[in-house]
Amino acid sequence: MSGGIPRVPLAESPVAVADPYPGLDRLREAGPLVRVETTFMGEVWLVTRYELARELLADLRFSRRRDDDGEVAAVDSDPPDHTRIRKLVRKAFTHRRIEGMRGWVQELVDGMLDTLPTDRPIDLLDRFAYPLPIAVICEMLGAPAADRADVRARTEKILAGEVAENREEVYERTKQYIVELIAIKRKAPGDDLLSALIAAREDGESLSEPELVELGIALIAAGYATTTNLIGNGVHALLTNPGQHALLRERPELIDSAVEEFLRFESSFSAAGQIAREDVKVGGTVIRKGEILLVSFCGANRDPARFSDPHRLDITRTVNPHLAFSHGIHHCLGAPLARMEAQVAIGTLVRRFPALRQAGPVRWRENIMRGLHELPVLLGE
Repeated sequence: MSGGIPRVPLAESPVAVADPYPGLDRLREAGPLVRVETTFMGEVWLVTRYELARELLADLRFSRRRDDDGEVAAVDSDPPDHTRIRKLVRKAFTHRRIEGMRGWVQELVDGMLDTLPTDRPIDLLDRFAYPLPIAVICEMLGAPAADRADVRARTEKILAGEVAENREEVYERTKQYIVELIAIKRKAPGDDLLSALIAAREDGESLSEPELVELGIALIAAGYATTTNLIGNGVHALLTNPGQHALLRERPELIDSAVEEFLRFESSFSAAGQIAREDVKVGGTVIRKGEILLVSFCGANRDPARFSDPHRLDITRTVNPHLAFSHGIHHCLGAPLARMEAQVAIGTLVRRFPALRQAGPVRWRENIMRGLHELPVLLGE
């Protein structure tokens, strides 16, 4: 243990999972770095202060990957592999390309909402917040619409934080699907992201077959995990803050700032783990090579030193430099897509169903992703 900082348990009871913020406030007050015991990573250094979190997320002395994570380069690799792959992938996530999809996403949202009953409770996650992002990422990758249910079934347990054996099983099933889809795209390329990645060249280099497979898996999983949680968390935040819900109904033009506030208020990922590549001195503490640093997005995004009245949902908040999409070289490439989908999805839902209300209790997931198991709602009177 470094710096003489005592180890404390990171509260993970059902109450703390549902509302981790009082505990994060206490840890933030305890110091810039706190040594904590977690069930999912063992002992880690925890950062909950905004400025330090932002600084350390951009610190290249930390890595997102362990030495035993394999040699296949992916979006979480370190430079120079990270730089090469990101250049190839980011071409698909430009602002112009994403905005060009907005009309299609609006039609998709309208079609999905048309099928929902208004006279009985439904699980909004199951009927809307899951299928929408899956449909969008499948469309981007060039996967047939008929495959969407299969893609969800293959990936859902990974995102739900199932036991390791189940995650491995689902990973292999997802890998098999991506391998088959790549083979199809090699024979018959289309105007889609996967075909573009197969054909892409950057400084004379292209992606290897294992790199293509890993990227495909990552894009499918990450392509809807953030957005599913963003939609679910955002709607839940509105329904538990009726004044803000009423304000968005009255002023639909606030949807852009509302989505940014949802991202800050209940970040889709609670934290990011990083491994020290060398001894790193932070203030008077040394994080030893190989130790894990857990940067809490939930903690940083509610730091009163950076955000006024941080525990209040305020969809009119204009200065909102949250870290929900991380920071530095690992800033989420899909952020423009997630934002656009949430703007269309939540904005349309609120506009079309002014009587929208929660119809039962919710349970929060107990893993690194900050999201709900279900969101029971009533759409009609």
